[in-house]
Amino acid sequence: MRARSAFLAVLVAAGVFAAAAETSVAAGEPRVTILSYGRFETRRTGLIEKGERTASGELQSVDAHRLIQQTDEIVGQLGNSFGFDLRLEHFPPGPEVLTIRTYHPPITNPRTGKTMTMSEYDWPVTMRDNVYFGYTFDHGWEIAEGVWTKQIVYKGRVLAEKKFKVIVPLN
Repeated sequence: MRARSAFLAVLVAAGVFAAAAETSVAAGEPRVTILSYGRFETRRTGLIEKGERTASGELQSVDAHRLIQQTDEIVGQLGNSFGFDLRLEHFPPGPEVLTIRTYHPPITNPRTGKTMTMSEYDWPVTMRDNVYFGYTFDHGWEIAEGVWTKQIVYKGRVLAEKKFKVIVPLN
């Protein structure tokens, strides 16, 4: 009889934990789904903002993007843009601030002399689908061969991550 009571107690406890887990999922913890990734063609807005925590010190928003090639190998050439297209799920309504973080091989800005291996910026988003974040090689000094890891961080949690291998062609 005691074994049966203990077994029922374990089942009840397991049910409580399962219900709590389902409630957490049903309540909808914010999450990010990568819809596509790779090389993109982008149209920039033309407005340049300061990005003090980025290697170039600048940010430029994009008002249109189109996937050219789904790949995680990127040729390091001037003008190449790469990144990912996202769906944000279970976020509160209205603008939410995401941190866009990129780990990259050492990059030295010749203007400032500053070398960085991680660039990041905060960006408010209102859209929840077809949200693009990427990187464009605007300066030769930005092109660094190796693994580049892009992350989407929300309230201190990494919600999405994608690694790209940048390859510099020999000329």
